[in-house]
Amino acid sequence: MTPNSPTKNNLLFLFSFTVLTAYFHVFMEWLFFVTKPSTLSVLSLYEKLKALVVSGGVIAFILLILFSIFLIPARKWKSIGYVPSALMLSISALILLDNFTYTLFKLGITSTLEGWRIIYTVAFILIFIWMFRYAQRTAPTLKKSASFLTFGLLAVSLTGILAIYNSRAPYYSGFKIKPQKTSAERPNIIILGADGLSASYLSAYGSELETTPFIDQLVKKSLVAENAFPNASSTTASTTSTLTGKEPAEVGVYRYPDILTDEDSFEHLPGILKHQGYLTVEIGAPNYVDATKLNLIDGFDIVNNHSVKQPALDALRSVLGNSPSTYFIQTITERITERLLHIFFIQDMVNPFEQVNNPKSRMTDTQRMDQIMDLLEHSERPLFVFSHFMDTHGPVFSSEKNGGLMETTPAGKEPKWDVKLYQKSIQSFDKHVQELFTYLAESGKLDNTIVVIYTDHGFKYVTNQRIPIIIHFPNNEHNGKFKNNAQIIDIPVTLLDYLGIAKPEWMTGASMLSTEVPADRKIISITAGSPKKIKPPFYQIKIVQVIVCQKWYALNVQDNTFESGLIANHTAPCEDKPLPSVEEIHPLMLEYLQSYGYDVDSIK
Repeated sequence: MTPNSPTKNNLLFLFSFTVLTAYFHVFMEWLFFVTKPSTLSVLSLYEKLKALVVSGGVIAFILLILFSIFLIPARKWKSIGYVPSALMLSISALILLDNFTYTLFKLGITSTLEGWRIIYTVAFILIFIWMFRYAQRTAPTLKKSASFLTFGLLAVSLTGILAIYNSRAPYYSGFKIKPQKTSAERPNIIILGADGLSASYLSAYGSELETTPFIDQLVKKSLVAENAFPNASSTTASTTSTLTGKEPAEVGVYRYPDILTDEDSFEHLPGILKHQGYLTVEIGAPNYVDATKLNLIDGFDIVNNHSVKQPALDALRSVLGNSPSTYFIQTITERITERLLHIFFIQDMVNPFEQVNNPKSRMTDTQRMDQIMDLLEHSERPLFVFSHFMDTHGPVFSSEKNGGLMETTPAGKEPKWDVKLYQKSIQSFDKHVQELFTYLAESGKLDNTIVVIYTDHGFKYVTNQRIPIIIHFPNNEHNGKFKNNAQIIDIPVTLLDYLGIAKPEWMTGASMLSTEVPADRKIISITAGSPKKIKPPFYQIKIVQVIVCQKWYALNVQDNTFESGLIANHTAPCEDKPLPSVEEIHPLMLEYLQSYGYDVDSIK
């Protein structure tokens, strides 16, 4: 009998071999993610194992569909039945090689551009030939124990899938707030987020150097929060707060790769606006400002130039809900498709690290602004755009002139926080804001558009310095100064208030259109620690900070140290009553952490 003879035993063994290759691939990916900072690494052991067996079953099912398709021509060309398993093994080998080289040498598929990727193309083809022959030799020699293992794994996976299916939460339906206006009457909403702006560097907020000549004039016709602060030190956490109206601890997002889970994935501003008839678009940075990676569901129509319509993912969610298994399956399938499309010259793979840290590799702010104006020009619906501009991102800053990079840190030199380059990058951002308002005025859209100017955190990621929040409403409405302390999570509440939409109970910010908030309101922010230091009991958290009036209090939970100080250039200090003492604030911080499930015994 030859290895390719179509006997029942050989068909059973080929079935088993195919299924086992799927489980092998999922296990290697699972091992990679649980041993590095990831969405899996912070789960309990039970949740990690459940994600493994459920994901293995789903990937095996997908591979078996391919296996079934290949069985038809296999009746004539018997060896073709080995293609699915050989393909799965080849993909596993490719990703293992990519993980190894990128982890050790920072070289991999994503950093191989232009014609050099042909090396991986040839390597993959050679690996596939090798694995095809390996499958031909190995599958027919499997013992019956392999079949028992196969069906055992499938049974465990099916049990896990049914358990998730029966306990999954239904799709969230809280977006469908009854409109008080038709969508045609809704104003466009454009949020311009510049990375890392401290108010002290903006002439609109008192800087002696003229860094924002256009915004200097704009603030006279806008609502200006004079003493505003971020709720997080990282871009991912801060932009999440802007979109959800929730503090980082409420949603458990402190920095990439944290994601939204459970109902938090569905509770956000873009979801509300989408169900009010808006076309919702995010123009951010891959991975770090990316609703898809954040697991923000049913919010944006377009994310970073990609439509979020994914029928296969929607079908998966209908079975597994918004579970860790769903997100893990999504992640590993994306890792496969991105790499294969790249090495076969179909679609370039994006290196998110380069997109953030290398101005010459990333999308320029001129391109972002061009995209916003193009959307305004052609959208037939009211438009919501959430954009994140990167010229001001440190430590490598860039400024643009005539659509090209004008100045940045010279190649080959150590990146540094060059204040002069930073100030030029702010001037570049100011010009983009001017471009937008010029277009709005000339197109007649200015009095039907809300423009929000804000930032994610301060210079060098600080959270105890003032940041800009400027909102320009149609017809210069609500212009004036908001004196008392504001925060990023106030932005979505303020926008909904203007639209006449009641604040959802899950948004914890305050509207800046109402009367002034109490001067001594407590603003809480989180500074994330190094991904290398993720460990219980606080995981991503490094510093919890509370700001009251002009004073900040910071508890470092990793070192168990406490500091406090005064906010520079605060314009509305509390002078009529004493500020809280350290003895008053410290217990409140511990209670805050405990309320979100953190064990504070080590820092009492």
